[in-house]
Amino acid sequence: MRIKHWIAGFILLVFLVSCESGYKSKLDVRITDPEPKSLTIEQYGKALFEADTAHFQEALLEMQSTFKPFLQADLYNPANVQQLRDFVADTFLISLYKQTQQVYPKISHVENTLLPILQHFHYYFPAINPPPVYTYISGANPQTPIIAGADAIAIGLDCYLGDSTLAYKQLQIPRYMTLQMTPAHLPRDFAFMLFDSYLSDESNAKTILDEMIHSGKKLLFTEALNPGMNDAVLLGYSDAQLAWVNENEGNIWAFLVGEQLLYSNDFMMFKKLFGPGPFTKEFGEDAPARLGEFIGLQILRHYVDRQKNFDLLKLFSMQDAQTILTQSRYKPTKK
Repeated sequence: MRIKHWIAGFILLVFLVSCESGYKSKLDVRITDPEPKSLTIEQYGKALFEADTAHFQEALLEMQSTFKPFLQADLYNPANVQQLRDFVADTFLISLYKQTQQVYPKISHVENTLLPILQHFHYYFPAINPPPVYTYISGANPQTPIIAGADAIAIGLDCYLGDSTLAYKQLQIPRYMTLQMTPAHLPRDFAFMLFDSYLSDESNAKTILDEMIHSGKKLLFTEALNPGMNDAVLLGYSDAQLAWVNENEGNIWAFLVGEQLLYSNDFMMFKKLFGPGPFTKEFGEDAPARLGEFIGLQILRHYVDRQKNFDLLKLFSMQDAQTILTQSRYKPTKK
């Protein structure tokens, strides 16, 4: 009997590994002639906080051409200059800047981390040219750590100092947010920003299934741009939370199906399944929030695994969530 159990377990393990490697191999493309060849990030925060305050206006005018997206105001107006002077004189912001310099002493590390993401993005979407990338001090706002506009992508480096950063505690940022304010989450959020800026289409998210597929596309896109990214980082979970969702995947799906939620448009259920928070009440305090995103990712992974000739662009052109679910044959087992 034990031998039979061992064989059954081994077969299941092989099946799970083959499923994972199947979809991963289709995302891990080989780029023979990557573009862009390099990435230069301009450090607005560093330039601003290290400017000569004794000759502040002159320093601002000198750097204005390099940092046009940030310094568009009339710098001959004393009120505008004073506003920036007050900003760099704020002791809390000075502290954030100093911590940022400790965590990121050389911007080349960030450039080397983000360059492959832009190269993967160009591989899939060569017609799209994202604007230049800058870093700045945001005041550690976790709601908008990376901002994209027509002329600039602005990364608030002070949003990625590490979970245990004292400043985050002083700002009373909840732990479920600070868990995602680490250097490891910067490339994930950079990919999120690219998706939201150029590919996101939430107009069809009318049901929970629609939102799950939309979320799954975003996470799969991020994984395609970061093929080696850890699932805990991708989903914004702790290791314990990731272990919980993997163990309870079938139970989550059974809940969604049993409560007939897939085709629901109930606002409160949307909030419970996709909104940020410390946990999901229906499953207890060990269950992380955003379980709808997790299930959406698993559906998309199963869909990719079952496509003989997977095409990421074709997937993003598909608007029918039901078709993706059906073709994925997703049906995890309840435990």
